[in-house]
Amino acid sequence: MTTPNFDEIKIHCSSLGKILTNPKSKADIEEGNLSATAKSHLIEVYARELYDFRKELNNKYITKGLSVEEEGINELSLHLRYPMEKNEITYSNQYLVGTPDIVTNNLVIDLKSSYDWITLLSNISSELDPMYVAQVNGYLDLLGYDTGYIAYVLLDTPESIRNKEKFYLLSSMDVISEESPAFVKAWEEKEKNMIFSNHPIEERILLFEVKKDQELLDKAKQKVIKARQFLEEFFYSHRNFNKQSLQNILQTIK
Repeated sequence: MTTPNFDEIKIHCSSLGKILTNPKSKADIEEGNLSATAKSHLIEVYARELYDFRKELNNKYITKGLSVEEEGINELSLHLRYPMEKNEITYSNQYLVGTPDIVTNNLVIDLKSSYDWITLLSNISSELDPMYVAQVNGYLDLLGYDTGYIAYVLLDTPESIRNKEKFYLLSSMDVISEESPAFVKAWEEKEKNMIFSNHPIEERILLFEVKKDQELLDKAKQKVIKARQFLEEFFYSHRNFNKQSLQNILQTIK
């Protein structure tokens, strides 16, 4: 098998925060070494690059986010009174690759769909997730922009997800059918927590500014170089992992 050219590997902006996480030891931090989190992600990159394997991420939060993305952009456009559409262009440079959700003449916006009121409102009193800060900074580097935004948007849970939740609820209750009064009442309470369009959109959008952080980006690019080195070393470890054991086994059984 031909050795892959790991020097050409680029890190997706959505994963940049994982590469930037600090290792536990002070010595590793000072050396700029990769953390266990970064290495774990790079093994996923390795599996994707060599075997076209993609880790399946399938839960109701991710499913909702993907399902309401276009609606979220439309709602954000109405809220800002500025027409926007989903960006389909993938940008790349020597180190990074990414597809921002929204690109304007001088801004990049990444949309995050909140699952419910708690996941939306919890952001108000919290620092912006460093993973998202890194992600938007990656986009800013790709586009040469100075300012980006994270837009949290709370939209109705799609009917397909509500139907699954309805089925799970029915299965968990000792009732005859969906018409049973106990189930009807329980489902009304549950579904009420998945419908949000009866509240003004301005209460369901949170905008967080992200300024370009050149220090973060410089560190990120050094981490990408470390990531490439890790992947190359991992490749040779993988290819030679059983070599000594095979020799020992053959010597033993002869």
